[in-house]
Amino acid sequence: MEKLACFLVVKPQGIKGELKAKILADNFDSVKSIKKLYDESGKEYLVSKVKDAFGGFAFLLIKNIVTRNDAELYRNFLFYAEKSSINKAKNDFFISDLIGLEVVVSGDSIGRVCDVIKSNVDMFDIDLFSGKKAYFPFLNSLEIKVDLSAKKLCVEKDKLDGVIFYED
Repeated sequence: MEKLACFLVVKPQGIKGELKAKILADNFDSVKSIKKLYDESGKEYLVSKVKDAFGGFAFLLIKNIVTRNDAELYRNFLFYAEKSSINKAKNDFFISDLIGLEVVVSGDSIGRVCDVIKSNVDMFDIDLFSGKKAYFPFLNSLEIKVDLSAKKLCVEKDKLDGVIFYED
């Protein structure tokens, strides 16, 4: 089962062991129903409650973390969740699903997605088969077609012209 990082604990909250954590997924709705979390070693933590703390944060109440002193031990702690427990919208993708996809521009294979750079507009980081790099944004106007079963990301050249950047 694949696990994805979903919370980074920033500090304890209150005296009952609650944790304030930065949400590393899209938004609160994508993590609000998670019932199990894991650390890097695979140790399981049972979640009693996930509350919206707004601004990209959540309050976590985890069984066996019951005092502020317990919670202090988790400052800067990274929690993972099973990929299947993270909610996503129908036409959204996990970054881990996009990495490694073959990039096809107007029928020509040009490279592979090596990363997705998260910002106001997400950018594809492409390793070109020529040995160089290219970047282009994930915009609706590009009409990008992602086929996870074929492991391809397809876009038309005329849509991509003007927004793709090549690195020497």
